[in-house]
Amino acid sequence: MEHTFYLLTRQQQHAFQLKLVGLFIVGNLVLAGLFFMLSVLFLSIFAVSISLSVFAPFIDIPSGIKAGSLKYYSPLLIGEKVKNARLVLHGGSLFDYYFVLNSKDSAQQRTKQVFSGYIEGLLTLISEYENHQPTHITLKASSYIIHPRTANKLGLRQVETDPLQRFILYFNFINLSCAMSLIKGKFTLVNMKKVYTFEGDLDVLITKKQYLGKLQQRINTAE
Repeated sequence: MEHTFYLLTRQQQHAFQLKLVGLFIVGNLVLAGLFFMLSVLFLSIFAVSISLSVFAPFIDIPSGIKAGSLKYYSPLLIGEKVKNARLVLHGGSLFDYYFVLNSKDSAQQRTKQVFSGYIEGLLTLISEYENHQPTHITLKASSYIIHPRTANKLGLRQVETDPLQRFILYFNFINLSCAMSLIKGKFTLVNMKKVYTFEGDLDVLITKKQYLGKLQQRINTAE
C-alpha cells in the first residue's frame, strides 16, 4: 500500500496543490457570479465553506506532516503529536483515499484496503511503543468505518462525541461523504449517526498485537 502523493517530487506536489487552489478560487468566483445574478449572493458563504472543507485536507495534511504535528502510521492512519499523554488518531482523509485507493478496484476491495490500512497503522503504533511500557497514553479516535463491536475487541470504548468535535464532523459532512464515495465507488452520503468516537489505553491496545496480526492476515487472504 503506497501513498502516491509522497512519491511525487516536491515540485510535482506543489504543482498539484496550486492547481487545487486555482480550482478553488475560480470555482467559487464563478458560483459567486451566478449567485449574484440570482440575487442570492449570501449562498456564496455556504459554497466557500463546503468547498473549503473538501479542499483543505489536500493542503493541511501534507503541511502537518512536514511540520511534524501529524504523523503517518500507515498510508491510511494518521496520528497527531502526543499532547498531555493523549494521542489522537485519524483515519484516512479524502486526500489520503484519493492518492492511496485504486479506482479500478471494486468497492469491496477498497473497503478491505481501508481496514487493512487501519490495522497496519495500529501495528506500527504498537511496534513504536511496545518496548516503552507502561506508556500511560490515552488514545482517541473518531470513525465512520470502525463499528463499536470491532473497537471493543481492541480495548477501545465508545464515548460521547464532545460538542466541538461534533460541530467539526458536521461541518465536514460533504468531505466525509466524498471520502465514503471514493471507497464505495458511487455517490454515498455518510450516516452521521454512525460516526463514532472511541477512547482507550495504548497499553491495552499493545496487548492486542497478536489479534491484530491475525485479523490483518485474514483480511489480506480473503477473496
